[in-house]
Amino acid sequence: MDFLKFNPNFGVRMTKDEVYKILQQEIVTNIIPAGEVLNEKDLMKRFKIGRSPLRDVLVKLHMEELLNSFPRLGYLVTSHDISEVRELVELRRELEGFVGTLATERISQEQLERIKTVVEKAEKEQPSQASIKNISDYFDTQFHSILYEATQNRKLIKILGELHIKMLRIWFHIGFDTVEFSTKIEGMKQVIQALEEKDAQKARKALEEHMDVYAAQMKEKFITI
Repeated sequence: MDFLKFNPNFGVRMTKDEVYKILQQEIVTNIIPAGEVLNEKDLMKRFKIGRSPLRDVLVKLHMEELLNSFPRLGYLVTSHDISEVRELVELRRELEGFVGTLATERISQEQLERIKTVVEKAEKEQPSQASIKNISDYFDTQFHSILYEATQNRKLIKILGELHIKMLRIWFHIGFDTVEFSTKIEGMKQVIQALEEKDAQKARKALEEHMDVYAAQMKEKFITI
């Protein structure tokens, strides 16, 4: 488990939630690569956490399909599947369009200002894959999280949150910078404009096209790796 080396958190006692967030982050960003076996004793030593709470964490990651469970072997980080990529892209594209419709009707001015701030900050700082230290702070995650929140639909928020994490992991795998930064920002600005104009059809189309840009690159790059 080479990822344990040089880890600043090694040996620091952590809560179950903290361990979950760290392991999810490291799997999504490929610090812990696909195919890696997670050894419970190593993880207990690393985080100074008991076996029972650690297993709760591993089960949760298993439910998110980031880990596979094997009797007597432990937990194995899941691999990437081209068929899953296609299914994720198709499903998320349709749901993102629905998000555009609901968000147009329900987004508050406060949420609209927050999403504009996220995009303005990103445009100024132009973060790259190498600069991302926390996936929850990444501007794309924040952008979509606010949109999902604006739908006021808890089931939809949960489903899309899980889909976003899965696609984010694939995107780290193929390289975040395969889509030009300016293209990402332009798509987000079109969504914001539609929300400001209260144009549900325009918002739906903008989000679908925003996803199409990612989807085309994701499928192309994933097939060639």
